[in-house]
Amino acid sequence: MAVPVVTAIAVLALGLAGWRLLDGNGDTTTLADVATPSGERSTTTETTVPTTTTVPEPSITVGALEAKGRPVPVVFRIGTFDPVVFITVDDGGIQRPELVDHVRRTGVPITMFLTERYTSGDGVDYFRQLQDLGATVQAHSITHTSLRGKPLEFQTKEVCQPVDSYERDYGVRPRYFRPPYGNYDTNTLLAAQSCGLKAVLWWSATYNDGQLELQEGPLRAGEIILLHFNDHLSQDLETLVDRIEAAGLRPALLDDYLDAAPVSP
Repeated sequence: MAVPVVTAIAVLALGLAGWRLLDGNGDTTTLADVATPSGERSTTTETTVPTTTTVPEPSITVGALEAKGRPVPVVFRIGTFDPVVFITVDDGGIQRPELVDHVRRTGVPITMFLTERYTSGDGVDYFRQLQDLGATVQAHSITHTSLRGKPLEFQTKEVCQPVDSYERDYGVRPRYFRPPYGNYDTNTLLAAQSCGLKAVLWWSATYNDGQLELQEGPLRAGEIILLHFNDHLSQDLETLVDRIEAAGLRPALLDDYLDAAPVSP
C-alpha cells in the first residue's frame, strides 16, 4: 500500500504547484499572493486541500505602466490576466438622455475623457448624472485641437486646465489624459507630468455603428476600446457588450486597473 500513497502525494504536490499565475512583472506568484485592488497582498495560507473546483473571483491583476524614459507612461493596452476589456468614451458634445437610462439599467462601466468646451456650463449636470452611476471623468483637452508640435505653454494649458476644472465640477481630480486624435509629443507628456497626471491614454480598438476595429488580432483581455458621445452611443454600448461577452470577456472600469498599476521607469 505504500506505493499508491506516495503516488497520491506526488500528484497532489504537482497539482498545487501548477496553481500559479504570472504577476505584472512576469514573476510567478501563488493565487493567495495576487495583489488585491487596494494594493495589499494576501497572506492567507491554505492548510487543507480545496473540496470544490469553483474558481475564486479574480482580484485585479495588472502589469506595470512602463514610462520607458518618458515623463509619464503612454498606455494603449492593459497587461492583465483578468478576462476584461475597458470601454472609454470621448468628447461629450452630444448628450443624449437615453444614455443615462442605459447606464442606469445595465451598470456598464465607462471612463469618460471629456473635452472642456463641450462639457462645461449646463453640460456639467449631465455628466454628473453619469458619474453618479459609476462613470468616471478624465481629461481630453479644452478645445480638442491636435497638440502635436504645439509649444509647451500652449499644451500645458490645454492639458491641465480641465484637470483643475473637473476637480471643481465633479469633486475628483482627473488622473489620466487622452490627447485629441491620439496626437501627442514630448511636450504633451511634460504638460501631463506638470499637473500630476499619471499617464497619457491611447487605445487598442474602436467601436462605432456596430463595427469593431482592432489594432492587433482578435478581441482579447486588456483592450482599451474607444467610442464617442453621439446619437447612437446607447445602441453601440449594447451591441459592443454583446460582442465582448461572446468573446468570453466582460467590461471592467479602466480606472481601477490604471490606479492599481505601478509605474516603472
